[in-house]
Amino acid sequence: MKKSTGFTIIELLVVISIVLVFIGTTLVQYNNFTEQTKLRNEAKKLIDVLELAKKKAFSADLFDKNCVNFSGYRIIISSDSYSLSFGCASVYSVVQNYNLSTNITATVGTGNYNFSPLMNNPSFISNTIRLKNSAINKCLNISISPIGIVELNETLVSC
Repeated sequence: MKKSTGFTIIELLVVISIVLVFIGTTLVQYNNFTEQTKLRNEAKKLIDVLELAKKKAFSADLFDKNCVNFSGYRIIISSDSYSLSFGCASVYSVVQNYNLSTNITATVGTGNYNFSPLMNNPSFISNTIRLKNSAINKCLNISISPIGIVELNETLVSC
Protein backbone atom coordinates (compact mmCIF):
# COMPACT_ATOMS: atom_id res chain seq x y z
CA MET A 1 0.00 0.00 0.00
CA LYS A 2 1.39 3.38 -1.09
CA LYS A 3 1.15 6.41 1.19
CA SER A 4 -0.28 9.46 -0.64
CA THR A 5 1.43 12.82 -0.13
CA GLY A 6 -1.51 14.92 -1.44
CA PHE A 7 -4.43 16.48 0.39
CA THR A 8 -7.87 14.96 0.62
CA ILE A 9 -10.90 16.86 -0.59
CA ILE A 10 -12.14 17.16 3.02
CA GLU A 11 -8.90 18.83 4.14
CA LEU A 12 -9.09 21.28 1.25
CA LEU A 13 -12.73 22.13 2.02
CA VAL A 14 -11.94 22.76 5.69
CA VAL A 15 -9.03 25.09 4.85
CA ILE A 16 -11.05 26.95 2.20
CA SER A 17 -13.96 27.36 4.64
CA ILE A 18 -11.69 28.82 7.32
CA VAL A 19 -10.11 31.24 4.83
CA LEU A 20 -13.56 32.36 3.62
CA VAL A 21 -14.73 33.02 7.19
CA PHE A 22 -11.66 35.21 7.80
CA ILE A 23 -12.16 37.08 4.52
CA GLY A 24 -15.85 37.67 5.31
CA THR A 25 -15.05 39.01 8.78
CA THR A 26 -12.33 41.25 7.38
CA LEU A 27 -14.63 42.70 4.73
CA VAL A 28 -17.31 43.55 7.31
CA GLN A 29 -14.76 45.27 9.54
CA TYR A 30 -13.29 47.14 6.58
CA ASN A 31 -16.76 48.37 5.53
CA ASN A 32 -17.47 49.60 9.08
CA PHE A 33 -14.11 51.36 9.18
CA THR A 34 -14.66 53.12 5.85
CA GLU A 35 -18.17 54.25 6.86
CA GLN A 36 -16.86 55.57 10.19
CA THR A 37 -14.09 57.42 8.35
CA LYS A 38 -16.61 58.88 5.92
CA LEU A 39 -18.72 60.16 8.85
CA ARG A 40 -15.69 61.73 10.56
CA ASN A 41 -14.56 63.37 7.32
CA GLU A 42 -18.00 64.90 6.71
CA ALA A 43 -18.05 66.25 10.27
CA LYS A 44 -14.60 67.79 9.79
CA LYS A 45 -15.69 69.39 6.50
CA LEU A 46 -18.71 70.94 8.21
CA ILE A 47 -16.50 72.21 11.06
CA ASP A 48 -14.14 73.76 8.51
CA VAL A 49 -17.02 75.66 6.91
CA LEU A 50 -18.32 76.80 10.31
CA GLU A 51 -14.82 78.02 11.20
CA LEU A 52 -14.54 79.79 7.84
CA ALA A 53 -17.83 81.64 8.43
CA LYS A 54 -16.70 82.61 11.93
CA LYS A 55 -13.34 83.95 10.72
CA LYS A 56 -14.84 85.84 7.80
CA ALA A 57 -17.49 87.40 10.06
CA PHE A 58 -14.93 88.32 12.70
CA SER A 59 -12.64 89.99 10.17
CA ALA A 60 -15.59 91.55 8.28
CA ASP A 61 -14.34 89.96 5.06
CA LEU A 62 -16.77 91.26 2.46
CA PHE A 63 -17.76 88.82 -0.26
CA ASP A 64 -19.57 91.67 -2.02
CA LYS A 65 -17.33 94.76 -1.98
CA ASN A 66 -20.35 97.01 -2.68
CA CYS A 67 -22.01 96.07 0.61
CA VAL A 68 -22.30 99.00 3.01
CA ASN A 69 -24.33 97.26 5.75
CA PHE A 70 -22.52 93.96 6.45
CA SER A 71 -24.73 91.45 8.31
CA GLY A 72 -22.20 88.65 8.70
CA TYR A 73 -22.09 85.10 7.43
CA ARG A 74 -24.66 82.34 7.83
CA ILE A 75 -24.42 78.57 7.64
CA ILE A 76 -27.74 76.98 6.73
CA ILE A 77 -27.86 73.27 7.58
CA SER A 78 -30.52 70.96 6.18
CA SER A 79 -30.73 67.19 6.54
CA ASP A 80 -28.66 66.41 3.43
CA SER A 81 -26.69 69.60 2.70
CA TYR A 82 -25.43 72.90 4.07
CA SER A 83 -24.51 76.25 2.61
CA LEU A 84 -22.36 79.27 3.37
CA SER A 85 -24.13 82.60 2.83
CA PHE A 86 -23.00 86.23 2.89
CA GLY A 87 -25.25 88.84 4.50
CA CYS A 88 -25.65 92.41 3.38
CA ALA A 89 -28.41 94.55 4.90
CA SER A 90 -29.89 91.36 6.44
CA VAL A 91 -30.29 89.79 2.99
CA TYR A 92 -28.25 86.60 2.64
CA SER A 93 -26.93 85.27 -0.64
CA VAL A 94 -25.40 81.83 -1.04
CA VAL A 95 -21.64 81.77 -1.55
CA GLN A 96 -21.17 77.99 -1.64
CA ASN A 97 -23.37 74.88 -1.33
CA TYR A 98 -22.13 71.60 0.13
CA ASN A 99 -23.84 68.19 -0.13
CA LEU A 100 -23.39 65.53 2.51
CA SER A 101 -22.09 62.15 1.31
CA THR A 102 -24.32 59.18 0.66
CA ASN A 103 -25.80 57.70 3.87
CA ILE A 104 -24.83 60.84 5.88
CA THR A 105 -27.60 63.10 7.23
CA ALA A 106 -27.88 65.88 9.79
CA THR A 107 -30.43 64.71 12.36
CA VAL A 108 -30.04 67.41 15.03
CA GLY A 109 -29.18 71.07 14.65
CA THR A 110 -30.66 71.85 11.25
CA GLY A 111 -31.31 75.53 10.66
CA ASN A 112 -29.39 78.82 10.66
CA TYR A 113 -26.06 79.54 12.31
CA ASN A 114 -25.49 83.29 12.12
CA PHE A 115 -21.98 84.63 12.58
CA SER A 116 -22.38 88.37 13.07
CA PRO A 117 -19.75 91.01 12.29
CA LEU A 118 -16.88 90.93 14.81
CA MET A 119 -18.69 87.91 16.32
CA ASN A 120 -20.82 90.35 18.32
CA ASN A 121 -23.86 88.33 19.51
CA PRO A 122 -23.76 85.39 17.09
CA SER A 123 -26.96 83.33 17.06
CA PHE A 124 -27.23 79.60 16.56
CA ILE A 125 -30.32 77.43 16.15
CA SER A 126 -28.75 74.75 18.35
CA ASN A 127 -25.58 74.13 20.36
CA THR A 128 -25.27 70.61 18.91
CA ILE A 129 -25.16 69.34 15.36
CA ARG A 130 -25.50 65.57 14.95
CA LEU A 131 -24.46 63.77 11.80
CA LYS A 132 -25.68 60.22 11.23
CA ASN A 133 -24.34 57.50 8.96
CA SER A 134 -27.34 55.27 8.25
CA ALA A 135 -25.16 52.48 6.82
CA ILE A 136 -23.70 51.74 10.28
CA ASN A 137 -26.34 53.52 12.42
CA LYS A 138 -23.69 55.64 14.17
CA CYS A 139 -23.64 59.36 14.92
CA LEU A 140 -21.08 62.06 15.64
CA ASN A 141 -21.82 65.23 17.60
CA ILE A 142 -20.44 68.67 16.85
CA SER A 143 -20.85 71.21 19.63
CA ILE A 144 -20.85 74.95 19.14
CA SER A 145 -20.64 77.32 22.09
CA PRO A 146 -22.55 80.62 22.35
CA ILE A 147 -19.36 82.47 21.35
CA GLY A 148 -18.71 80.24 18.33
CA ILE A 149 -16.19 77.68 19.57
CA VAL A 150 -16.73 74.57 17.46
CA GLU A 151 -15.65 71.14 18.68
CA LEU A 152 -16.03 67.61 17.34
CA ASN A 153 -16.71 64.79 19.76
CA GLU A 154 -14.75 61.96 18.07
CA THR A 155 -16.72 59.26 19.93
CA LEU A 156 -19.19 57.46 17.69
CA VAL A 157 -22.53 56.93 19.38
CA SER A 158 -25.45 54.71 18.46
CA CYS A 159 -28.42 56.61 17.14
